Amino acid sequence: MSRKWIGAGRGTSLPRIFLSLALACSVGGAIEVGTAAPPASAASCVQAGSTGLTAAEVVQKASDASKLPATVDATGCDIGIYVNNSSDNSHTAITIDAVTVSGANDHGIFVQDSDNITISNSTVKDNGVAPTPGIGDNKALMMVGTSDSTITGNTVTGNLADGGIGVFDDGQVDNGAPGAGTSSPASNDTISGNTVSGNYGGCGIVVSSVSANVPAAGVTGVTVSGNTLQDTPGQFGPHGPAIGGIIVAGRSMSNITVTGNSIVGAAQPGVVVHSNAPGSTVAGVSITNNTFTNDDWLATNGPPVPAAIVVAATQIPPPATPVITGTTITGNTISGEFYGIWLAGARSTTTSPNTITTTAGGSDIFDVPPPGSGYWMSATDGGVFNFGSAGFYGSMGGKHLNAPVIGMAQTMDQGGYWLAAADGGVFTFGDAVYYGSKGGEHLNAPVVAVARTPVFSSQGQGSPAGEGYWLVAADGGVFTFGDAGYYGSKGGEHLNAPVVGMTPTPDGHGYWLVAADGGVFTFGDAGYYGSKGGEHLNAPVLGAAPVGITASA
Repeated sequence: MSRKWIGAGRGTSLPRIFLSLALACSVGGAIEVGTAAPPASAASCVQAGSTGLTAAEVVQKASDASKLPATVDATGCDIGIYVNNSSDNSHTAITIDAVTVSGANDHGIFVQDSDNITISNSTVKDNGVAPTPGIGDNKALMMVGTSDSTITGNTVTGNLADGGIGVFDDGQVDNGAPGAGTSSPASNDTISGNTVSGNYGGCGIVVSSVSANVPAAGVTGVTVSGNTLQDTPGQFGPHGPAIGGIIVAGRSMSNITVTGNSIVGAAQPGVVVHSNAPGSTVAGVSITNNTFTNDDWLATNGPPVPAAIVVAATQIPPPATPVITGTTITGNTISGEFYGIWLAGARSTTTSPNTITTTAGGSDIFDVPPPGSGYWMSATDGGVFNFGSAGFYGSMGGKHLNAPVIGMAQTMDQGGYWLAAADGGVFTFGDAVYYGSKGGEHLNAPVVAVARTPVFSSQGQGSPAGEGYWLVAADGGVFTFGDAGYYGSKGGEHLNAPVVGMTPTPDGHGYWLVAADGGVFTFGDAGYYGSKGGEHLNAPVLGAAPVGITASA
């Protein structure tokens, strides 16, 4: 999965994950690279097929593989080893074994539109040193449009551009190269027994169908098994954090098996299954017997707090609604997460038995309620009342408060909420994260409203992810927390009537304040569409609501 990272941690503005993201027949016998290969030398770059990239080594048939050096220094080239056994119609099986590849601008090893390829016991490290613009997924070890092939026993580490291992279909968009590819599915591929760690700017292992293809060539029958993905929370490189984790996503995905993997310390959830593009279908994904520990430390992919497994379909209106169906999640061992399994729009999902130990306040399984299927009310004593599918996660009812509660905001997945008090105190429930408050500080006027930042999927800098909130005071003062941006206020200015409410713009780069006399004040990219200021009102205005803000991830 490609993800462009901006910022450096929780509370900075990190874009949400949206995934965009391989053919052939079997002939011949495999040839392994021998240990008597030529010594390493700095690369002399040649064209890598029709990719528009250059490579230190090009392998089109078994005899090419037999001539590879044991160490490929790809310095100055875009790719270390480019493999395509369909370019001369040879279709001979090829094995690249016990090779070390480093120094490439983009991919260490890139396999395109091939079949019967084995990459084994090799080390792919320190690639992605100068990424080429226009590459959708710049994985260190990558197959596009390739079937009946295996990536096994490799060490993929320290790569800088966009993560570790990728298997994709090919088509109108070649996710591994700047130009278009040839429509080719990925089927019956295996990613097994690899060690993947410390790869920056992208996910650890990605299996995906290119979302720009209509129709997509598709990915089917891929197995991801027995891999070790281990990262350390807080690892950042020149192109973002070491994300880790396993992604299964795209336009046309079926019969994908993720089993027996160990995923520790991923910045994202340990496994994400995502149907994201209009008309996408992800069917028959099996997630079994994996071990998850302390993953999702950035908590920016779905839930606002750590989760081990996320299965989610993006909310797009019919008839193009993405679909996830027939997911099986069994036999997994999960610890150190707030949510064991987080589901959103996942049909016919099996979620037991699993061994799940959550952190304080967490739950084994959370299923995001359908939008518009319930609501909450909050009272001045901190009491919370839930209706429909809205969950009850606790309240301040019956507890001592220094000031009355004046507002409530739900988290982006509706798995929790914040209560705000007139003295600027903030109380968290469910999966709501505490980002700070004004409680205990002197305020010139009482707080009158709270608003959560929206989830905005733009790749632009400063895009919020539902991981913060604003407080607004009666004098028009605005206070920001988490990923909420400050775009101005009315604090310190004369007002004809006190401010009573606030609402953000859909992208979170601005907000409206509304006063009791109907006056409206705009900040950031909030447009002015009129107000009731200066007009006679039979009763004071109490609040405002925007057009177009979604309530969940």
